[in-house]
Amino acid sequence: MSDANLARRTEVEISFDGTDITKDIRPYLKSLAYTDNEEGEADDLQLALQDRDGLWLESWLREAVEAAAAGRLAISASILRKNWRSDGKDDALPCGSFELDGVEASGPPAAVTIRATALPFSTAIRQAKKSRAWEAYTLSGIAGEVAGEAGLGCFYEAAADPFYKRVEQLRTSDISFLSKLCQDAGISLKATDSQLVLFDQAAYEAKPPVMTIKRADAAKPLAGLYTKYKLSAGAAGTQYASCRVSYVDPSNGTCVEGTAQAEGMDAKSGQRLEISARVASAGEAELLAKKQLRLHNKLERTAALTLPGNPVLVAGVTVALEGWGGWSGKYIVSQARHTVGGGGYTTQVQLRRCLTGY
Repeated sequence: MSDANLARRTEVEISFDGTDITKDIRPYLKSLAYTDNEEGEADDLQLALQDRDGLWLESWLREAVEAAAAGRLAISASILRKNWRSDGKDDALPCGSFELDGVEASGPPAAVTIRATALPFSTAIRQAKKSRAWEAYTLSGIAGEVAGEAGLGCFYEAAADPFYKRVEQLRTSDISFLSKLCQDAGISLKATDSQLVLFDQAAYEAKPPVMTIKRADAAKPLAGLYTKYKLSAGAAGTQYASCRVSYVDPSNGTCVEGTAQAEGMDAKSGQRLEISARVASAGEAELLAKKQLRLHNKLERTAALTLPGNPVLVAGVTVALEGWGGWSGKYIVSQARHTVGGGGYTTQVQLRRCLTGY
């Protein structure tokens, strides 16, 4: 086997409606960008094509757009990193399945950009405003039914599963309604690979780091596994030292409450977050207080780095920053953007520091 065949390289595989079009699209593909979000936003995929011959604009894309208008045009992709490992195996990053969301043509030079998303804006789960009551449902039950109505799968990964005697959805889309329930319960929600995923951030943050990123300096110029970085710290006035959740039962006037305190912060001198929510016990109130405190304090320390492409870096995994002063510590990947193009394969990650104690 020649050295050329063993050279390190990155390739992509692309399918449209289950048909592998990798060889057909390769001469035109300028770049592929896959964005993996931890929560709040749907994953997305972008393909940038050169179109000097007008093939995509005049013929193929017209047929694709017409097909999408008649139904759902599925697009899937994978990133393959070849000959990087000593054991001879390839690293693969399956990007998942998406639906055509938009097409843009520009020039000169003639180019076409294809956008696809895991949760299209045109779907009923985002657009249809509904009013209905949910009685005797758990959060996982509501999520499963909402996902099923949209033709999506549902994966629930959290120890806590809030129960609702009755909760009303008033002139709100299913995804907005579900997002609000998740936010109130301290559960993260994301759309990826034709399914809704609900998970407990604290459990994900407790997982061991997949890699350590050391800061380069004059003494260790090769220590850094990155090409760019940006560090940020939230304003002290936006951080809460404690949280109290309370609920007054209208039938008897009894007040149920629970509190939580942020580790390393003085509850007396710091700000306290007040939440009014229907809870059945002090234990339930305390648990919700911890989750709400986490929700409001989680952006205290953030970082953004650009690194050589690495399939291991996906949303939800943790990494360790070493030698970064006040930013050293354990972080969770809130967004990972993988780009394969003329400049090679790069990964841009958005990180937020993992919280402990709540």
